[in-house]
Order: sequence, then C-alpha cells, then structure tokens
Amino acid sequence: MAHQRSPNCPQLSFAEAAEKGRKVYEEEHTHHADKLVVANDLGYTTINGRSLSLIGTLRQYGILEGSRQAMRVSDDAVAYYELEDGPEKQAASVRMAFRPPLFAELRSQYGETLPSEANLRHWLIKKGFLPKAATDIIRVYKSNLELVSGEQTPYSGDELNRQEVPMSDTRQEVPPTSQRQVPGVQSYAFALSPHARAELSLKGTITVQDLEMLRDHVELTIKALARSAEPEGKTDQ
Repeated sequence: MAHQRSPNCPQLSFAEAAEKGRKVYEEEHTHHADKLVVANDLGYTTINGRSLSLIGTLRQYGILEGSRQAMRVSDDAVAYYELEDGPEKQAASVRMAFRPPLFAELRSQYGETLPSEANLRHWLIKKGFLPKAATDIIRVYKSNLELVSGEQTPYSGDELNRQEVPMSDTRQEVPPTSQRQVPGVQSYAFALSPHARAELSLKGTITVQDLEMLRDHVELTIKALARSAEPEGKTDQ
C-alpha cells in the first residue's frame, strides 16, 4: 500500500524561515547563485532531502526566487532584512508570511480571527493533510498570524490587561527637560520562536537615560530567566 503524504506546505514559520534566508542574503546579497551554492550558504554540503526541503520552504515564502541555476534573495526579503520597522517592511512581511497558497487560503477563509484548533484540524484533514501535519500547520500559521498581527495592531487584549501590572508604573520621577525626549507611545513585537513572542511598550515621555535603565532591567531579567531555565542538578564546571 502506498505511503500517504500530506500536501506540500512550509513546516517553518515565516520568522524562522526568514532567519534561515538571512544566511543566504549575508553571503550572496541580491546576486544569483546556483542551488548548490545556496545549500552551502544554508549550512549543507550537498543537495539532499533536508537542503531541498529548506530551499523549498524559502521559495514558498518568496524569500528566495528564481530557477535552480539562478536563485536570488527577493526584493521583499531585502526589505525585511534592511528596512526599519514601518509600512513598507510590514507590507513585505505580510506578502511573504501569507504567500504559500494554503496560508493565503486560510487567511481568506478565516481572516485574523481563527476558529478552534479542532475546527482548523478538521478543515485541513478534509484537504488531504495527515493529522500530525495538520497540527504542525496550525502551529506555523498561528505563528505567522501573530507576528503580522503584532505589527499591525500593537495593543492586543492581553497587552491592555498588562497595563495594570505595577511594574509599568515603577518610574514616577520626571526627568530633566534638558534631556532628549521621545513623547508618545511606541510598541514593538519580537518573534522568539514558534511558541513565544516578546512585546515591548514604551509609554509617556522616554529619555535616553530611561532607555539605558530599561536595558539594564532587561539584561538582569534575561539572566534570571536563564538561571531558572537551567536543568535541575546542573553544577558549575
């Protein structure tokens, strides 16, 4: 009996694929390169199943374009790598994140408000995906949707709730007006992995001194989190 396979679809989120593609951009910039050269840039010594799968994923997202002998990093990918956060970079991100046909169909079908995972899984299985593949696709698609939504709508419901956390009100002193100030509200979203995202919101009048203090707080928090994430029983060498 023939082995059943799911239809072709990216197994990496757009954020993950973009970071893989960055290696090609750093090596080749926008010059054309043979597929073997691209595989080498991605860390593979030969054209094999793994390298072909990754290259295929980058092509599905539109990070890479062209034929086997002449592949290059796309203009949208260059915009993603080079531009500061803004409308042009956001538009390029949206185009790439939903470029795979299945993701474009999901977006057309459900928009930014997805049904339950059971409902999505049933929809994917009806389209020929195996249950495990359907679960992986839901994870990847949700990651793409969260990344793009985070850029389009900085304030989600969870973020509004976090405004009440005392930590957001720790600095009450008004800095000297002679210092450089950045008034207003600025929000940033960072994809850490398919399962995690960090969000930073700066509110009020922010000075350079405030940003330096924020950096110190973040560094201390990272050290504390890294220590708590160490396996039990680990000792210093």
